Amino acid sequence: MDKEKKLIDGLRGIIPSLHTPFCNQNKIDIPSLKNLIDHTITTGCSGMLVGAVAGENSSLSFEEKKMIIDECLSHNKNRIPIIISCSAKNQKDRVALAKSAKEAGADWILCQTPENVSGSELLQCFNEIAEAGPHNLMIQDLSWTDNGMSDEDIMFLFENINKFRALKIEVLNSGPKYSRILEVANHQLHLSGGWAIMGMIEALNRGVHAFIPSTMEIIYNKIYKLFTENKIEASRQLFYQILPILSFTHQHIDIAIKFSKLLRVQEGIFETSACRPPIKNFDSFQHEEAFMHINQVEALQDSLSLS
Repeated sequence: MDKEKKLIDGLRGIIPSLHTPFCNQNKIDIPSLKNLIDHTITTGCSGMLVGAVAGENSSLSFEEKKMIIDECLSHNKNRIPIIISCSAKNQKDRVALAKSAKEAGADWILCQTPENVSGSELLQCFNEIAEAGPHNLMIQDLSWTDNGMSDEDIMFLFENINKFRALKIEVLNSGPKYSRILEVANHQLHLSGGWAIMGMIEALNRGVHAFIPSTMEIIYNKIYKLFTENKIEASRQLFYQILPILSFTHQHIDIAIKFSKLLRVQEGIFETSACRPPIKNFDSFQHEEAFMHINQVEALQDSLSLS
C-alpha cells in the first residue's frame, strides 16, 4: 500500500469543522474548546478541522489563530488527526500560519484557494504554503456562487505539489465535480465535502472519502457507518431525518454557525452561543424554529446512543 493510499484511508468518515467558542467578553473560551475536542473524539470522529469557516476564521486575529493551533494540538494529544486551517486574507499570514502549524506538530493543514488567482500564480501561492507547512496539504475549493477552481488548476497543483494530498470541495453542483476529480486523479487525491452535506448519500455513492460537517457527530457517524456496512437504505432513511434541520441551517452560513453554537450550549459543551459580527442573534421566529430542531437533534442522538 503506497503512502497516498494510507493517508486517504486514515481520513475516511466524519471530520467535523470545529466552531470557536467565545466568552461573553468576546474572548476565546478555551475550556469550551477543550470540551469540543473531547466530544469530537469520544463520538468516534475520524479527525477534526480547526480554525476554518465554521470557526469564524475571518473574525480571528493572527495571534488568536496561533493560540487555537497550540491549544488544539496540545489538548488532542494525537488522539485523532487534526487539520489546521491556515486560510487568511493575505499570503504572508497563510505562510506564517502554515509554519506555526508545522512547529506545533500538526500533520495536516488546510488552505482556502485565494480569490481570482489561477495557473502559475496559484501554484506559486500554494508552493509557498506547502513548503512552510507540515507534510500534508488539503486545499479548500470553496465558492458560494459558482463551480470554484477549474479542474485544470486542481490537476496542475496535484501534479506539481507533492504535499497536496486532499481536496475539500464546496461549490455549486459539487456532485459531478467529485466524480471528475476522482477519475482524473486516479483516486490518489483524498476528497471531502462540507457545505454540500445536503448531497451526502450521493457523494458517498460517488466515492467521496470524508465529510466535514460541524455538529450532529453521533448522527453523521451512524449514517456513515451504515453506508460502509452496505446498509444503504438504512443510511438514507437516517439521513432523511435530519433534512429539515439542514434546510433551516443551510439558508446561510451565519445561520448554520449560530444554530450550531446554540446546540453546543444545549449539549453542555459551550458556555455561551456568542458569535462575532457579522453573525447576528436569531430573532424570535428563528429562535423558536432553531430550538424545535435542537430538540429533535437531541432526541435522535439519544436514541442512537442507546441503540
